[in-house]
Amino acid sequence: MLSRSAICMNHRILSKKLVSSQDIMTYRSIHMTYRITSGLKNKNILNKLSRYSPLLSSSFVRSISDNSSNNVETQTALPSSPSSGIDQAIQETQESTATSAIINNITPESVPTNLFDKIPDAPLPPVVEAIDIIKDAGEASFASIGLGGWSPVGIVQQLLEFVHIGWGIPWWGTIALGTICVRSLMFPLVILAQRNAAKMHNSLPGMQKIQEKITEARNCGDNMEAARATQELMWYMSSHGCNPMKNLIVPICQAPVFISFFFALKGMANLPVDSMRHGGLWWFTDLTIPDPYYILPVVTAASLGLILKIGVDGPKLESMGALRYIIQALPFIILPFTVNFPGAIVWYWTSTNLFSMAQVGILRIPKVRNFFKIAAQVEHPPSVLKPKKNMKQGLQESWTNMRLARELADRQSLDRMQFHKAGRGPIEKTYSYNPTELHKNKKE
Repeated sequence: MLSRSAICMNHRILSKKLVSSQDIMTYRSIHMTYRITSGLKNKNILNKLSRYSPLLSSSFVRSISDNSSNNVETQTALPSSPSSGIDQAIQETQESTATSAIINNITPESVPTNLFDKIPDAPLPPVVEAIDIIKDAGEASFASIGLGGWSPVGIVQQLLEFVHIGWGIPWWGTIALGTICVRSLMFPLVILAQRNAAKMHNSLPGMQKIQEKITEARNCGDNMEAARATQELMWYMSSHGCNPMKNLIVPICQAPVFISFFFALKGMANLPVDSMRHGGLWWFTDLTIPDPYYILPVVTAASLGLILKIGVDGPKLESMGALRYIIQALPFIILPFTVNFPGAIVWYWTSTNLFSMAQVGILRIPKVRNFFKIAAQVEHPPSVLKPKKNMKQGLQESWTNMRLARELADRQSLDRMQFHKAGRGPIEKTYSYNPTELHKNKKE
């Protein structure tokens, strides 16, 4: 009886406290740990709780405040560890009443049906607009107009763009500065070629005598004498430190650089780059078109002929044999082509030739030659050297030597074929009777 009366009184007290009036503002900060125990017998509560599964094992704190008491809070806390059967029954009743009040206050609209609706969308990455990069000088970048890249031609274009945009140099100065930088990097190779050219010039009389022996032996068809003279020439050049292949170092290394600059400037002029229309100098202000006065092509051809004659990047023409006649005609051969090149290409070629001429002028100074260990060139008397021939005589002699060499090679090939045929084919009949049969008849 006592326990039942205590439960009823406690139930009424809790019911009065849970009824909210207009003057009471309820703050639902309820903090309690709800656990479904075996003593909970209200099946309706279990059915309601099954609909709102997120409420299971949740924590609440309930505070009641009266408006007239200036936010004085009265907290109702549930005991965590009952000490007797009465306290346990009171605790179960309190839990049941509080849970039923909480569930009755929950409406289906307050519970979100789809939790993903409350999750904000992931932020989108910043949109990169495809806008041409405009430099400080008001020019579009080479990458935006299809130039540049990491090929040899593209690297040259990027370097020229960097100098022009970064340093504010006009295009004619940019091309000239690029030429000076590239040729300066090749200066050690030029020193090596000049050393070898000086040695070959000083040993030229002895080499010419041996070459005459080789020519005479080939004209006579004496292969043994020609081979012996060739071996003598190789020994002579080795003893004097001469190597004809060293003369080709500078042209071989300069060829890919020249080709890269040629196609880089050609692509820039054919596109064209707008700033190159007024980036020239003096009479060739537009670098995208050929020189209207043909001055640059003529200067280029003349400077090239002078460079080949004095042997700036290689040996002199006197030591090159019959090849010197073809090299002497090279400026006249390229002149009809250079008149149609854009001004940027011809200006680069002219800058290269002018730099080479300045370079050889510096290397002719005795102190500079001594510093770089270049031997002084000996002035040979005309009687020692082979008499010079004009271009016509030289070409005729070269053609005759080539014809004799070809005939000699054909003769050797024919002898080789006959030798193999005689060794593998049947024996040819070279007599009118069979000597073996005549010998047999005599014995009989």
